[in-house]
Amino acid sequence: MASASTQSLHLLSIHLASAPSGLRAALAFCREDVEHWLKRAAVAGAPLAIVCGPESVDLYSTEAGRRLAYKPLLESLWSLGRNLEGVDRVRTTEARGHEVVRHLLRQATGLASTEHGLSYEGCIAEAWDRAAQHGTLCDSLCELFQLAHATADRSHAETELSAPNSTRASRQIEALSAERILEEELTALRIAAANDVRASTAPGVANAEHRPSSLLPTYAANEPSSSVRIRISPFSLLPVPERHSG
Repeated sequence: MASASTQSLHLLSIHLASAPSGLRAALAFCREDVEHWLKRAAVAGAPLAIVCGPESVDLYSTEAGRRLAYKPLLESLWSLGRNLEGVDRVRTTEARGHEVVRHLLRQATGLASTEHGLSYEGCIAEAWDRAAQHGTLCDSLCELFQLAHATADRSHAETELSAPNSTRASRQIEALSAERILEEELTALRIAAANDVRASTAPGVANAEHRPSSLLPTYAANEPSSSVRIRISPFSLLPVPERHSG
């Protein structure tokens, strides 16, 4: 992946395990849900891929497209779950750039499944396929999922982490090899990014303008026309006023 492609990535992860069972059912996405939100993203021209894993729903987009991709989806989730007990305990986390890549590759190698043995590989492949079908994969997301697919293939060939009869103890041993694969893939990515930087700063090559991520506005569905105010921040799906009033 090119350095610019990596830096543009954005992830919002909704941790289903942190929600009570009744609320978890409202937050979990079925096939029809995913297709609905991908269709809306396609109409809006927003990049979006949705990985529905065993313990989380991961929304992948870009820094430039995340408002259009996330806002209607989060508003709908809030309207479904606002009256259910435990909504204040639902954890959400964000990641940007290389941390997005690390998150997905950990799932692709099977490292995210070491404890419970539930594989993310099929979830990732399905997310890639559905987003491609609906035209919501930008170049950065396409490269990300291609890398995840190649990493999953390496993990299958070089470890037995996803073996059907694996035990927790055997997975912990195989995780050592999966960690090596993960670090090798990330190292290769960092080297490629460094080469891109050197190439862009070579004499006679114009430097591309990069806007520091710290200057990018945080997402907030608090426009005057919005009836719901939700800010993406770690560990909360609560509307802004309710979080501050507590």
